[in-house]
Amino acid sequence: MERRLGLGLDTGGTYTDAAVVDMSTLEVLAKAKSPTTYHDLSIGVLGAIDGVLGMKNFDISEIVFIGLSTTLATNSILTGKGGKVGLIGIGWTPQPEFRSGADMEVFISGGHGVWAQQQAPLDMEALKKAIEEMKGEVDSFVVSSHFSVYNPEHERDAARLIKEMTQMPVVMGHQLTSQLGVPERTVTSVLNARLLPVIAEFLDGVERSIQERGITATILVFKGDGTLMNIGMARERPVETILSGPAASLMGGKILCNEDNCIVVDIGGTSTDIVYLDEGFPRISKEGATVGRWRTRVKAIDIWTVGLGGDSHVVSDQRGLFKIGPERVVPLAIASSSFPGLKEKMKATSETNYYTHVERGTSKLTSRERAIYDFIKINPISTLDEIRVGVPDVFTYRDVVKRLKDRGFLQMTGLTPTDFMHVQGFFERFDVEAALLGVQFMANWGNMSLEDYIVSFNQEMITRVGEEVMRKVLLDEAGEIPENVGFNYLLRSSVQGNKDSSIQMTTRMDRPLIGIGAPTHIYLPPLEKRMDVKVIIPMHHDVGNAVGAVCSQISETITIQVFQDKDNRFFVLTPFGPPVTYGHIEQAVGSARRQAEEYVKNRAYEAGAENIRVRSDINEKKFYGGVNVEGEQTAWVEVTARATGEPRVIVKPKRSD
Repeated sequence: MERRLGLGLDTGGTYTDAAVVDMSTLEVLAKAKSPTTYHDLSIGVLGAIDGVLGMKNFDISEIVFIGLSTTLATNSILTGKGGKVGLIGIGWTPQPEFRSGADMEVFISGGHGVWAQQQAPLDMEALKKAIEEMKGEVDSFVVSSHFSVYNPEHERDAARLIKEMTQMPVVMGHQLTSQLGVPERTVTSVLNARLLPVIAEFLDGVERSIQERGITATILVFKGDGTLMNIGMARERPVETILSGPAASLMGGKILCNEDNCIVVDIGGTSTDIVYLDEGFPRISKEGATVGRWRTRVKAIDIWTVGLGGDSHVVSDQRGLFKIGPERVVPLAIASSSFPGLKEKMKATSETNYYTHVERGTSKLTSRERAIYDFIKINPISTLDEIRVGVPDVFTYRDVVKRLKDRGFLQMTGLTPTDFMHVQGFFERFDVEAALLGVQFMANWGNMSLEDYIVSFNQEMITRVGEEVMRKVLLDEAGEIPENVGFNYLLRSSVQGNKDSSIQMTTRMDRPLIGIGAPTHIYLPPLEKRMDVKVIIPMHHDVGNAVGAVCSQISETITIQVFQDKDNRFFVLTPFGPPVTYGHIEQAVGSARRQAEEYVKNRAYEAGAENIRVRSDINEKKFYGGVNVEGEQTAWVEVTARATGEPRVIVKPKRSD
């Protein structure tokens, strides 16, 4: 029988991982890593693909699926990257503090009410004027109407007119979520529109890379809720790839360990992500994903993320107390591989922090910003003092350098966990000597021997990982956690992180910790004793995200509400059509179930699924009727349908020479 293989690809913050998986046995046949290339992610993808193809223990024709998870959407939102968006809000006026994220926005009359009734006619003249004003200034439009999830008529009318007048992409709020909340729905839609050109460029590059290697497999993209969609849907709904990297690591942990109840801890280059798995399913955020300051209605896993990874900046004082992260820097071992003169400069200056430029367009920089950027471009690996001397006219050089670094125009080198791992022999890919110089400098600063300094760092890194696991556990159990010195001290004590403390605390976890990511085999196992928890580091943990990216299913979900009005009529309210009224609740609920099941089945098929299974659940929302009404009364009914299926193989013609 011919094997069906999947190629999983994960573009992480530091590395792009690839893994070839037998889809029947879930055996990992090949794996590889390549540095993530931010200026063009497809270069790193191609490097990882070439790495697994070089293993030569399978045939390219056996690859039928390619699963792709990426941090691109999340990072683009955090850095403000993307196309320009024009927002047209219909039937609502935002609060003064509301920020949609759009480049231009207009609010016009129209929209619908809570019973899906028209609250005002759509103002066509105002709509036409808004379109005319925006069409030469933006790359795409968003229309977001009041209660469009109950009646999308005005959004559809506005989108139709925009298409006629501009031929430009239009995102409608009701297409991305069936949840109430017009501000969050609007933000979700604006972010989706902004990401359209970003994700299109990335997916075009991935398709080219795959075609160049003669692979004709079906491409699937991982979503933030742990499921897949085809590449066509990913182009239309890129916002759904938010948090797809952590979701892929969760799936990878499940696949590699065959554990249905666990906590997956993914220690990557940029961050540590911690996620619960219950009965084989991830916990989903009830309110939708939050990225930076943007609250969305994107369905995504409930994740705890902290800036603690291989590239986190490590600093220590003369008492030997460490601070690890959240700032991210270029590890000395990696920087020296790119700048051969770094070691000599380190020996001359006893510094570890140097600045290098990132090749980007500078048209939006101020004159002071450009002066410093150009100086560093000509003089790479510059210290702050060299920048002060080299650009004497910029008196606030420290603030300008920080601003350029925060915006991604500059990078800073520094001591990191990656350097400690090189010094200890765990990794040898980059310059061990440069890493050793950095560790020795900081050990001398702390009046410690090299060996004692390394031991102290390891203990602190283990404590920090344990602390974050406990934060996630407490947050899920208690709902919220305080932030103060006393609480943080007790938190450290719970993972035995306080030396010579009179408080001795013990913990016991009811589920294992699953380690995903290259450094987890170093920093997670010691927690087994500290926290009385089983720790599992699976084989191929270093490419767990890539494994998870190709080993999932396609799934679509929707919730439809049924309401009763004062005349005892029952309304079925959906985001894909006008409301329908019924005389009996059984008829209304039956109709809602049929519509919901048909909708998700069609959506799953469009997303690339086959062998589709559909289930629906009915949830009555009740209230107590008061003194004169006996028992509970039904306020409304929610009908939730979920369709799940396996990815469908799309046979493509092989390229001829």
